[in-house]
Amino acid sequence: MIIELPDDDWLREQAGPGAYQRGSGYCRDGRIVLQQVTPSGFTAEALGTYTYRLRLSRDGDPWRWQCDCPAAANGAFCKHLVAAVMTASGVEVDADAPARNDAADSTDGLRAFLQAQPAERLADWLWALAQDDHEVEKRLLLYRAANEPGAFKAALAKVLSTGGDLDWRRTLDYAARLDPAIDQLREFLRRDPAECRPLCEYALKRLLKVVERCDDSAGALGDRMAELADLHAQACAAAPPGKPLAATLLALQRLDDWNLLPLAEYWAPLGSAGQADYTKRVLAEFENLPPPRAGHYDYENSRVCRRVEALARCANDFDLLQRALRRDLSDPWQHLRVLESLREFGRAREALAWAETAIKRFPTDDRLLAALAECLGEAGMDDEALEHTWQRFLRQPIPECWRALKRWSGDAWPAWRDRALEAAAKIDNGHASLRIRLLMDDGDLESAVELARNHPVRPDELLALASRLKRGDPASAGAFYLRVARLQADNLRGVSDYPRLAKHLAEASALLPESEWRPLLATIRETHRRKTRLMGLLDKAAL
Repeated sequence: MIIELPDDDWLREQAGPGAYQRGSGYCRDGRIVLQQVTPSGFTAEALGTYTYRLRLSRDGDPWRWQCDCPAAANGAFCKHLVAAVMTASGVEVDADAPARNDAADSTDGLRAFLQAQPAERLADWLWALAQDDHEVEKRLLLYRAANEPGAFKAALAKVLSTGGDLDWRRTLDYAARLDPAIDQLREFLRRDPAECRPLCEYALKRLLKVVERCDDSAGALGDRMAELADLHAQACAAAPPGKPLAATLLALQRLDDWNLLPLAEYWAPLGSAGQADYTKRVLAEFENLPPPRAGHYDYENSRVCRRVEALARCANDFDLLQRALRRDLSDPWQHLRVLESLREFGRAREALAWAETAIKRFPTDDRLLAALAECLGEAGMDDEALEHTWQRFLRQPIPECWRALKRWSGDAWPAWRDRALEAAAKIDNGHASLRIRLLMDDGDLESAVELARNHPVRPDELLALASRLKRGDPASAGAFYLRVARLQADNLRGVSDYPRLAKHLAEASALLPESEWRPLLATIRETHRRKTRLMGLLDKAAL
């Protein structure tokens, strides 16, 4: 029988993009040795800088797993587990006996062969490999320096060297080559956090500059930087550096566009002296900012303000937070952030007054209108909150405003619901699309179906309704899929329309009797018989 393991989507969800990608590389490199494989799971070893034992099993639901590596210490689904699942997938096993796959046997055999060689011979082989491959040399230098922080930094410098700008493929390769160094930094963290911290700082400083001249659209390098930042925060927490951390942390934050180093994680390790020094440095930056210019967004100035905001929250300094937030009030978003901060600190009356002032300045901003309704409700002014929400709905009759209307109308919702649907009908100019969207949000599929049967509806709303009806009302769902397919067949504009037409016709054919969808199919095949790509898609869908 074939062992049934989690699928690819499950792996991506559990592991995250970084661990999934690195696990794929581990699998490709044959670094997993399956030890026991049964219909309910497996045990294995992962071969890398260190050898880790791992297992995955299921007795009913859900899956359970364990790996000895530091990354899985808190139950995370690490790269080794990803690689093991990929290696074990599709392996044939006897229901009553364990089995191993050919790839594992081959890898295990090679390992046994190497273990049987004299140390001098292995050293010669590794030396020859290092001469031919600089990446092998860099990794061996890391291994040699594993117990010497000074030597490790020099070896780390070689690993971090890029040799120029990196395109997408080279960035992926470069990021993967960082994994052994990160694994060894985890060991430094375990042995001596005070040694781990400056090494992480060095690596982060280098990488925050590298990422500016590479194509990291896949996020591989960003994932490694996040791992290093996490190690750095753990090292600081385990061995608080105090005041010396202030200058180093701020220097790294100035390079950090990804918020990898949030101040909240470092506030305690800074200690009182470090907090005072950090505060002095950040406030000096803030005081030296040029005055804001209306309509002009300055990225660097905004980053300084964000650091002041983080400082104010860590120090619980309300006045400083207001100074940072109110420095530039040229747009609605800044007014909204001030309003949220007032509510955050429990200043409800000030928040209401601020919201009313902001609305006078930006009377049509939906976010401010919603916030004003919240402030009115918190002040016990439900009628006023309802009126503001109604005006908001009339401007933007979307499900979010519909739900707010329902909330503030309370027991009077049925009357307000009818009033809102009447307003939506006028706005939608004879169509039923808007009302159908609102009714679906309310869970009233029966009324939505009735409207859809008797009024014009935009295809996207018909498809959304059909998707909701598949189980409970397949006949209506099929009729709506067929209706969309007919509209698409009448308005084919190019090859990009073909897949959607084939898909929706296939959906209809799965839910309706053949007599209902076959005529449309025959018309399409006759009218568009020269469109070979469309005919191929219909054939592929068994239509």
